[in-house]
Amino acid sequence: MRRRGRAADGPEETPPTALPRPVERAAAPDDARFAALRAAWSAAWPEALGAWGRFTRLHPPRLLGAGAVSGASSFAWFSLGDVEVTVDLEQVLDLGIEDHAVAVLAHEIGHHVHAPGDMLTAGKMTVQARLGLVDLDDRVGLVTNLWSDMLINDRLQTRAGIDMVSLWRRLGPPQGDVMRLVLRTDEILWSLPAGTLTGPGPQHDAEAQLLSRLVRTYAENPVDGVGGFAMVLRPFLVQDTAPGGGQTVADLRCAQHEHPGTPVPGLATDGGAMRLPVHPALDRSVVGDLGRAESDTAPEGGLLPDPSPTQSRGSTLTPADYTAVLQSLGVATTPEAAAIAWYREHAARHLVPFPTTTQPSAPETLLGGLDPWETGDDLADVDWTATMLASPVVVPGMTTVRRHLDTTTSTETEDQPVDLDLYLDSSGSMPDPRHQPAPIALAGAVLALSALRSGARVQATTWSGPQQVAGTDGFTRDATAVMSAVVAYFGGGTSFPVPLLERTHLGGAGIVGGRGARDGAHEARHPTARRPGPGTDHSSGTGTGTGSGQHRRRHIAVISDSGVVSMFSDSWRLPEGFDPLTTSAARAVRAAGGGGSLVLNVAEPPDRYVDMAPGYAVYTVTSWDDVVPFARDLARTLWGQNA
Repeated sequence: MRRRGRAADGPEETPPTALPRPVERAAAPDDARFAALRAAWSAAWPEALGAWGRFTRLHPPRLLGAGAVSGASSFAWFSLGDVEVTVDLEQVLDLGIEDHAVAVLAHEIGHHVHAPGDMLTAGKMTVQARLGLVDLDDRVGLVTNLWSDMLINDRLQTRAGIDMVSLWRRLGPPQGDVMRLVLRTDEILWSLPAGTLTGPGPQHDAEAQLLSRLVRTYAENPVDGVGGFAMVLRPFLVQDTAPGGGQTVADLRCAQHEHPGTPVPGLATDGGAMRLPVHPALDRSVVGDLGRAESDTAPEGGLLPDPSPTQSRGSTLTPADYTAVLQSLGVATTPEAAAIAWYREHAARHLVPFPTTTQPSAPETLLGGLDPWETGDDLADVDWTATMLASPVVVPGMTTVRRHLDTTTSTETEDQPVDLDLYLDSSGSMPDPRHQPAPIALAGAVLALSALRSGARVQATTWSGPQQVAGTDGFTRDATAVMSAVVAYFGGGTSFPVPLLERTHLGGAGIVGGRGARDGAHEARHPTARRPGPGTDHSSGTGTGTGSGQHRRRHIAVISDSGVVSMFSDSWRLPEGFDPLTTSAARAVRAAGGGGSLVLNVAEPPDRYVDMAPGYAVYTVTSWDDVVPFARDLARTLWGQNA
């Protein structure tokens, strides 16, 4: 539920897309008034649950006392991530609604069991509201909450017998056109005389009639109705604004507050998320044949039949849209974090078992027979139990014995995954993965997450020009650090980080006869993305630095275009007398021991790249969309039976 309040005058600024979470602090001890109120509202909880069915269960609400919270924009709010209802009793007393506990609590429960119900539904509603509002992203959270409030209040009033009318009367009449329209719609839904909730003034009957039909049509389907609701509200939202630019309906009486980082699983890959909403006046589910022309051959200017929202087809969200949706929900931390979540979700369906190599298990030690222990042998070898059993009198060299130990080679083997050294081109010819779908980043996510799932370690590096390198700075099992490197973007020149390749597999810089150590500019690291995560291995050399002394093979994978030439030469043309076997790239792939792959988006035949890159399997794709299927099939292509 909401009630309009007028924002204070001030400089124009864009309102936040999501409300800040209230700050809680230690509350003062309850006086008699708060103690009685807390007891009364706690006693009302079972009845509020019963409004949604006999079997509805939710843990009791958090009833905050005097001074227990600051920055709350409403007297009640819910959190889908915490599955929790919170009420500020201090505001309840200020508003004089202490006798409406059942109505308030039942309404908040409705957000958990009806609209939106879960984070995925909340995300879908946010997407549809953004499409309906077109350019009012800062009002999306407001509209989705208002729509949920209308569905919940109508169900409680008409089906559960909860007196929502008395609560609205106590809160007082609205002062702005948005809330006046919402409450006029409630009057129509509940067969109340005009002005019962809205008070005197313009009633917007035409829009309210349309919204009342919309509420009843999509009473059980909040996602498909919210886009049309946003379209009807948009003109009122534009007009219903205070002089300082603040929204006059921002004085919320119910709000959603989520913790930053709360996941919204399934939203990024929802195929119908971007389905275009239909205005209720053209939605046959709402108005029947009223929104259709008189005949299929209606003259120009007649209303053409539009499909209902459930019949339209859409597409998935872009990373930029996904970020905006998470921001409206209040769960986005940074655009980078939102992009990581987007690519992880899209990569999940493509993950494949990463290739492994078979290693013999450690030799087993077997107890053998007893041998004499002679003077001069290591005293620690004496088997004192066997010696005392043979004779209670110990005579060194005569009665002392030692146990003979045999070793046998284990017939069992264990699979050891091949580590992945991944390099992603981030030059100006590549799309920014944080704003639009980038197949190169998705392919990198598929490879890296497949490797991590199999138990391998990954070093991920995104590169562009000199001093433009971002990555994990070593092999790691930290998926977040790896994905941070995958979604990094520079958009600069093209200069492969050969010094990093040398340091990783050859133990340092320095090269013979090919592209080698350069001016050291590549060693500069991205200030946020290139940071070691937990378990990061900074070892280098011939693929052995695992921290345990055990040999681990590494596969070098590079995804680029014609700019991959910078991996082998300082210029776009190979120098006279170029020897591909002596380049850093060739020596690195031999030292890595797990092979190498070059995935190149080039139109020319691959022969040129095959000749300059011995030890690497060269794959050419005609478009970046082909990169993802390649990444999915990489394990099968290179390792066959282990994939």
